[in-house]
Amino acid sequence: MPETRTPRHLVLFRLLVVGTSVSAFGSYLNMVALNLFVYQATGSALQTGAFMALRLAAGFLAGLTGGTVAARLPRRPVMVACDLTQAAALVALAVSPASVRLGLLPVVAVAGGLLGTTSSVLLRSSVPDLVPGPDRVTANGLLVTGRAVAMTLGFAAGGLLVGWLGYRAAFLVDAGTFLFSGLLLAALPLPFPNHRTRPAGPVTDATDRPDGRRRRRLALAALLAAPAVLVIVVVRAADALGSASHNVGLPIYATQVRPEDPAAFVGNFFAVWAVGLLTAHQLVKRLNRRGPGLDDPRRSELAFIVGTCVMSTAFVAAFVDLPGYWVFAVALVAGAADGFTEISYTTRLQAEPDPQRGYFFGATAMAENGGLGVGMLLAAGLLELWRPLPVAAAMHGTVVVLAVAVALAGALRHRARPAATNGGTVPVATGPTVAVTNPVEESGR
Repeated sequence: MPETRTPRHLVLFRLLVVGTSVSAFGSYLNMVALNLFVYQATGSALQTGAFMALRLAAGFLAGLTGGTVAARLPRRPVMVACDLTQAAALVALAVSPASVRLGLLPVVAVAGGLLGTTSSVLLRSSVPDLVPGPDRVTANGLLVTGRAVAMTLGFAAGGLLVGWLGYRAAFLVDAGTFLFSGLLLAALPLPFPNHRTRPAGPVTDATDRPDGRRRRRLALAALLAAPAVLVIVVVRAADALGSASHNVGLPIYATQVRPEDPAAFVGNFFAVWAVGLLTAHQLVKRLNRRGPGLDDPRRSELAFIVGTCVMSTAFVAAFVDLPGYWVFAVALVAGAADGFTEISYTTRLQAEPDPQRGYFFGATAMAENGGLGVGMLLAAGLLELWRPLPVAAAMHGTVVVLAVAVALAGALRHRARPAATNGGTVPVATGPTVAVTNPVEESGR
């Protein structure tokens, strides 16, 4: 019986996922420890919120420039520099005297948002170069699984480390995770693209030295030329805005249904949600065994829409005063749908060629950070007027309506278009449709 071996590129990618998961653990630990530290140091909920908003704003700006960085700079050195710079910022925060730490907090917030998002854009846009087409869905599933484990452990460890060892030790542990990730990434013999790729368009002096305005025009032109991708970006922005309703509303809801221990309710809910996130990879693997799976762009687009609708519906159901443990069953479904959605849209964007792929991942990062930031403000205002259920229903319901409208429009357009193609040529989509796309030929590197 022939021996089945895991391909070398997949072994190397799994090692890379170990490194990125360790740094993701540091990021989630960072969220807990830094937010607690800011609130304790300032005694102000407003300043704590401003710290979180600054980090989101930095992530939004990173999405704006991420496509250009991916297209024009060697990705591995940039990713290593992102990890090592975050490690250095956290070490500086840990060893500095108390009088200096407050001044360093904005630096740490900007470093976390800017460098973390940049690294994520570069990694996701590089997956087709690191893993051949047939294993791309598996690679994306590994990234989601690693993030789920990191999130669960990071949130759990943040409070424990601060309680047992104090903030300084927590910041040093956090710095160590980024140092480990950066050194491992530098050592792994992975085929990251190192050449400088020129943006799409005529080769002119202006193209060789694009200014910021030209870079934005190139990114927008690439997005408008791929309507299916534009739909994904818009739905991701709406989804991030809707997600703010349960992030802000769940602690309030917990005080209403579990007044004796609301923290335990919130912690258990997100722990079960993370378990659901872990199951997403297995769900995608089962789907792939039954056909072309998510490697087919049309199937990945449809899977993205379905996953988004299921996830939003589940989060609304979580606020309906469900009996007993049914609320945790809903959390499990929401987590599985969240992971399934992420794998689906990531795989779809990776079907696009470079350098457009980098711009698209930068656009989704902008959409997610911007949508979440605006959603936090909107949800906080609405929760002053309404109970958590109508707020979640309104914000997540908007996501479902948008996703269903997109799916129906795509289906109608696909039905109206001639079914047959001439000479193997796929018709070019003329509007924001999910059902009709231009599949891109993969370059098997």
